Amino acid sequence: MSNITFDLEDFNMLDLGAKKVLQALAEAKKGIFVNGEEIHIKTGLLPTDITVAVMSLRKSLLVEIPTNLDSQPPYEFYGVMITNFGRQVLEQFG
Repeated sequence: MSNITFDLEDFNMLDLGAKKVLQALAEAKKGIFVNGEEIHIKTGLLPTDITVAVMSLRKSLLVEIPTNLDSQPPYEFYGVMITNFGRQVLEQFG
């Protein structure tokens, strides 16, 4: 994993929704951004829960959100993609 540290305690601090979102994103092809509706279909989470989870995962550098694209309401992002770091964390702890 790069020079960023992330341990089991950090992973356990992620809420269940964030873990579901991360797992759903890991199922997508590498390099593909997934929109909120696709995440909703895979996880069953509500749009507000998905947005909170995505923003939490972004702060932890586990996902990437393109900043040059407008959001797609009711989600506060256009698309999201799991990072290589996110894949490594999920592989190690998920």
